Amino acid sequence: MAQSPATRFQYYRDQKSGLIQYRTPLPTDWLMHQDPNAPYFITGPHGLKVSKPKMEEYGYSQDPFTLQSLQMTGKPISPVYSLEQILEQHLKPSAQSQGYTFIQAYPLPKVQAFWDKFAAGMLQTGTRWQYQVMGSEWKDAAGNHSLMVQLQSISQQGATVLWSLTTTELEAPSKYFEEAKNAYLEGLERTELNPQWQEYMNGKLMGQIRESNAFWAQKSAESAQAHQQRMAAINARGQATRSLGNTFSEILDINHSGYLNRSNMVDAGHANTINMIGQQTIISNSGTGERYKVEDNSRYYWVNKKGEYIGTNNPLFDPRIDNRINGEGWEPFEIQKTR
Repeated sequence: MAQSPATRFQYYRDQKSGLIQYRTPLPTDWLMHQDPNAPYFITGPHGLKVSKPKMEEYGYSQDPFTLQSLQMTGKPISPVYSLEQILEQHLKPSAQSQGYTFIQAYPLPKVQAFWDKFAAGMLQTGTRWQYQVMGSEWKDAAGNHSLMVQLQSISQQGATVLWSLTTTELEAPSKYFEEAKNAYLEGLERTELNPQWQEYMNGKLMGQIRESNAFWAQKSAESAQAHQQRMAAINARGQATRSLGNTFSEILDINHSGYLNRSNMVDAGHANTINMIGQQTIISNSGTGERYKVEDNSRYYWVNKKGEYIGTNNPLFDPRIDNRINGEGWEPFEIQKTR
């Protein structure tokens, strides 16, 4: 497709690798901000602004052993919800409570096609990838309109399911909204990845897979007794899940330069969505001031030096006197806030 004279490619550089990550055709009077401290990702005339993408990840498995490994990584646990369910059950109530009026929602198959192509270029490790992209339109009392784009990515390997929800928002006055919306969506559809960057990320993923495999082999060799082998397996699988999950985050979140303040709608609405999906709670340590967001399914929590946690409903359970795991530096944490 020939590039319109009214647009120009703007390039985004990955802050970690230093490589150009992708290029997107945008109107010539729009600006894609490279500074990670910029309040918005894209700005333009007439007060147009596009928020920085915000992504949250979840893990799930129907296999109890795999689910326990995921829980040890500290990743929020939730079964996969469709974008339609998230819109109806979480996003609409949250946004409407803030004074936003829902207009319409629709799938974005051409944007989804970009992500399908992206997955095809990833390192083939036996993981099955699936993407869904949906747009929803809103308006506020001041007459401004918003387009929220939600990308859902689902990866499954064996019994492990990792899925994420990435949200961005375009805001513009009503008179300029249709033009801005169409230009933005066309830019998303025609975004081009840098093959060199994707090759770099594939190499990084391969390195982490090798580290995970080496970790598993070492722990298995060190374990002589049955209960030690079991704990090594749990730890190894948790380490593998954590390594793959970290790379999954970096690869999937195409604009992972950090997230600052965004619009009230997305900031509060998305946070509300995340907490409701994962049913999370805040636990804290009064001595150190540390706070973590964890799965809300227990009355008592213990956290070790690695940031892994154990939730239990047994007030007498103490991992510090469990010979299998008592060397992990466990400390008790109290529930600060529940949902």
